[in-house]
Amino acid sequence: MAPNYQIEVLSKEDCVRVHEASLKILEETGVVFHDDEAIGILKDHGAKVNGKIVYFPRKLVEDSLEKCPSKFELKARDEKKSVIVGEGMLIHPPGGEIFITNLDEGRRKGTLQDVTNFQKIFQAFDDIDIAGFQPISPQDVDIRLKGIYCMYESIKHSDKPLLAPMEIENTQQKRECLELLEMSFGKKGYLQDNYCTWHAVCPNSPLTYSDYACDGIIEFARWNQPVLVVSAPMSGITAPINVLGTTVLQNAEMLAGLVLAQSVNPGVPFIASGSSTFGNMQLATWECACPETALLVAACIQMLKFYQIPARGQVGITSSKVVDYQAGYEIITALAGCQLMSQAVGSMENLITTSYEKLIIDTELISRVRRILDGIDTSDKALSVDVIQELGHRSDYLFHTSTAQKCRHTWRPTFSNWDTYDAWEKTGEDILVTANRKMKEVLENAPESLIDEELDKDMKDYIKSIEKNA
Repeated sequence: MAPNYQIEVLSKEDCVRVHEASLKILEETGVVFHDDEAIGILKDHGAKVNGKIVYFPRKLVEDSLEKCPSKFELKARDEKKSVIVGEGMLIHPPGGEIFITNLDEGRRKGTLQDVTNFQKIFQAFDDIDIAGFQPISPQDVDIRLKGIYCMYESIKHSDKPLLAPMEIENTQQKRECLELLEMSFGKKGYLQDNYCTWHAVCPNSPLTYSDYACDGIIEFARWNQPVLVVSAPMSGITAPINVLGTTVLQNAEMLAGLVLAQSVNPGVPFIASGSSTFGNMQLATWECACPETALLVAACIQMLKFYQIPARGQVGITSSKVVDYQAGYEIITALAGCQLMSQAVGSMENLITTSYEKLIIDTELISRVRRILDGIDTSDKALSVDVIQELGHRSDYLFHTSTAQKCRHTWRPTFSNWDTYDAWEKTGEDILVTANRKMKEVLENAPESLIDEELDKDMKDYIKSIEKNA
């Protein structure tokens, strides 16, 4: 059943006010685009241009909004693992972290082997719906080749839907990743007919799109692949100090990217992300896990639902440096209603570090949230009047057939310990140790590859040709 208890921080009237304020900024202040092709496309579709500043008429914005689908299917190589983006709750990997940490080695810089390991873990856990992306920025790979190697390792070790890596900095690198992904589906032109991946594009707040961001929107839209805009202003630093003001700025930036995507390819799926953060004035940094950030994410998600656009949010982010109580309680945006959750597994230290053990433990937390979002059975049978009357004033329901039928189908933890104290004391195992052991078990038992030798050779040859010309 659809949950009816999601966090709402804006009234319907407030959503209209944010929309109107965003349109005013887009029409009167405009957005800077550092890409001549993007400027030309927008001008051809009715935007006004003054140098690099693009001004968006209301009609252009609202017509573009109408073209965006409210949901779409994201294809996986294993058809059974394809997902519908825009309904339910989907989990995808963290992206862009620099360091990794685990019990055995502590905190260190990430490598390509970590990318491989993470893809194997994503593949192993059903509560992680989407793989790929860039859960760690490998520091042992040339920056020119990071994207293509991350894409290759994702294809090799997961047959779930795969997101494009983050560090693909120009049109050529983006095209290379798309071509490699298309090879894995075995059919030329497959991506033009199917939605298979997307690329995260980040505006530079306030109100600026770099040439890199424009390239991402244009290239992926031309390939008929969904576009994700991750506007991430920081209240008090790159956005107004007020939560509502930051919401307006983020919304305006998101709408500008949406118009560009729809101008390139009308009807291409568009996703936006609740990724604003609250400025930490004491340290002049952002704070991903404070209550104000949770409110910012919730407000953005409400605006996306107002527009009927698939809503992504950074959920479960923590500023904790270790996997502790703090890392668990800084997840209060989980019930804000977003349909696509990023950073929900393993992310720590305000998006700087990915933890192997936290990634494992977070899968249970996700499972708990899914169960809560499923709600309760409200059927007439579930009222249990007949059972209550049948037993009347007897002592318990322990041996009733209804208990026997359902007791084995209730939610149970995968890593939390529900044993009695005496039973737990015999092992004395911390949950981090349990997660570490599970991590090693998954990696030891993971297949060497999920693609055949012929495809693997073709992809390696393709990557060699890129290296030769790099």
